[in-house]
Amino acid sequence: MKLSRWILLLLPALLPAAGAKPLPETTVAQAAAKIDRLLEDDLQLKKLTPTPLIDDATFVRRAYLGIVGRIPSAEEARAFLDDRGPAKRAALVDRLVASPGFDSHLFNWTADLLRVQTRQEQFGLGWHVWLRQSLAEDKPWNSLVSEMLTSTGHCSSDPAVGYYLRDRNMQLDNFSNTMQVFLGRQIGCAQCHDHPFDDWSQFEYYQMAAFGGGIEYRSEDAQAMVRKTVKALSNNKPAKQPAASFAPKPGNKNNKNNKANKARQLENQKRSEQQRLTRTIGNQLRPLFKDFNKNAILEEPGSLLKLPEDYQYRDGKPGEVIEPETLFGTKVSNVAPEERRDTFAAWLTAPENPYFTKVIANRLWDRAFGHGLVDPLDDWKDDSTTAHPEVLAYLETTMKGANYDLRQFLRILYRTRLFQRACLDEEPEMGVPLAFRGPVLTRMSAEQLHDSFLVLFHGEVEDSSSTFARNWDAYRSQVNHLLETEAKQLLVLGKSAQEGEKIFRAAQTELRAAQRALADAASGDARAKAQRDFQEARRAVGEARRQYDPLLGMQMGKKAGGKNGNDTLRASEQPAPFNPGSLVREFGGSDRQTPSSGHTEATVPQALALLNNNRTDPLAGRKTRLGQALDRCESPEEKLDLLFLTLFSQPPAPQDKQRFLAHTGDPAALRDLTRAMLTSSRFLFIQ
Repeated sequence: MKLSRWILLLLPALLPAAGAKPLPETTVAQAAAKIDRLLEDDLQLKKLTPTPLIDDATFVRRAYLGIVGRIPSAEEARAFLDDRGPAKRAALVDRLVASPGFDSHLFNWTADLLRVQTRQEQFGLGWHVWLRQSLAEDKPWNSLVSEMLTSTGHCSSDPAVGYYLRDRNMQLDNFSNTMQVFLGRQIGCAQCHDHPFDDWSQFEYYQMAAFGGGIEYRSEDAQAMVRKTVKALSNNKPAKQPAASFAPKPGNKNNKNNKANKARQLENQKRSEQQRLTRTIGNQLRPLFKDFNKNAILEEPGSLLKLPEDYQYRDGKPGEVIEPETLFGTKVSNVAPEERRDTFAAWLTAPENPYFTKVIANRLWDRAFGHGLVDPLDDWKDDSTTAHPEVLAYLETTMKGANYDLRQFLRILYRTRLFQRACLDEEPEMGVPLAFRGPVLTRMSAEQLHDSFLVLFHGEVEDSSSTFARNWDAYRSQVNHLLETEAKQLLVLGKSAQEGEKIFRAAQTELRAAQRALADAASGDARAKAQRDFQEARRAVGEARRQYDPLLGMQMGKKAGGKNGNDTLRASEQPAPFNPGSLVREFGGSDRQTPSSGHTEATVPQALALLNNNRTDPLAGRKTRLGQALDRCESPEEKLDLLFLTLFSQPPAPQDKQRFLAHTGDPAALRDLTRAMLTSSRFLFIQ
């Protein structure tokens, strides 16, 4: 049955508009209460008791870390603890969910899930900015996913193409990730053979992947500009004088043949001249458009997915063209080639899809409470076991009711009693459904740790993606200017770009020679001279790049975001992934190679980094926010109170005072105490 056109007609209705208003307070409170009631009723049937509610100090720290991705400052913690209002917890949740910190923290999570790499060509920067803005604008999840799956063209006009360009020339791998991330189905094994643990054949895998069979990684814009330039120059080129004509004798067959031959010769000459001109202009413009194919895709209806040449099963032949067809949910087949991706996106994001809504709801439940109702998160099967089926069913209804607004859905989860309960005292068992008597105890993520250290060093640092956005806007402006340039001026730019490219390549060659000379240089004057020559060569490359880049406008994405060592930027504002060896990577920050690859496993180097690294010492050698606040304290008791309030969000207990007060009088002892507190489970874990 042909459903593609039917689905396309329904697509606008299935995708709510971005920027929806926050849910009413009564709706949020009722939804949160319903989740608690379903959960507690199920626990009662299982003869289990929920964990007790936590105190205000534990709650304020959990709320800040869970919702905005950092610890609260001493002032923020004190303000909450001093508040005597009966609804202060709900008010704090609502305020944090509406803050820029929520956007920052949600972006870290989403970018890890999607494997965004900011410095991957120019599209990486554009995809980063687009995703960040989409989340901040509360673009519904189904709309966001659909925009990525249907994206086409150059990244400057459609930054969502970064989703496909992330896996350039690896379309089948991209499809496997699509199924895993959005539908929770691990079907990658079927790419090479029938799935050994699930009911997926290799033929069925190719049927599903065929929806993306028309993707080609090239830019139509660059080709169009060459054609436009050739046409403009051809029209302005003076026509050649025709050869002297002669009047053939009537009925002379040879004369008619000669005339036809001359016409063909003229046509061949014209075609040859056109081809020569196209090659010449293409070579002249190549430096201007050489990166366009790396940053664009297009949909080619004539491109079809075929079975691999080594296909060995009886249900298909090697090299056979495969027609797209869905294998679960609504049956969709007989799709027109030009509608393949639009149809697939509509099918995948439809509310009726048996997995799409439940998978994102389950992922966000795991984010809020430390474990999924269905676990593993991205290996759903037809017989997957759910810890609390009624809760998951209601979460699916809630997600649809919230129009796939992730902010409002998480707001509901954070307003539950479950979010206010003490953490479980046992570790979840692999493959066994977890009864949610309380949240799972989790350690800070690398990004949470990074942003929490910003609080210690600089206070409540608000995040802003302005640097990325400015660089991206500048890049788009240059691309648009290039595409609007007249033919003659375009050739001038191309010639200048060729010269700039030569200068840049020559400077690179000199730099490599200087680098080899420095490596071979002995100590003393020879070493010093080699070092000076190397630095001079580096400056020459930088100057050549500055001359080369403005002509091409193609390198800006690689320079965005500054250095990883910028201590005033939140994790979401820095290029991803963080460099190997950086604090974030040391503590499990994602390498963005596989979906959600960040981890919180403890290592010995992490402990050493907390004890010895200057970036984890808020009292070392410089005037940090915590150091300045401690200097203003007038007594040892006041210093200890401030230290506990800053790191643990609560004042010290009597036993803490008895044990640690003596360490606050001496600066060296105070510094040792601070570092010991930073390495403690009390600081590193979200209680």
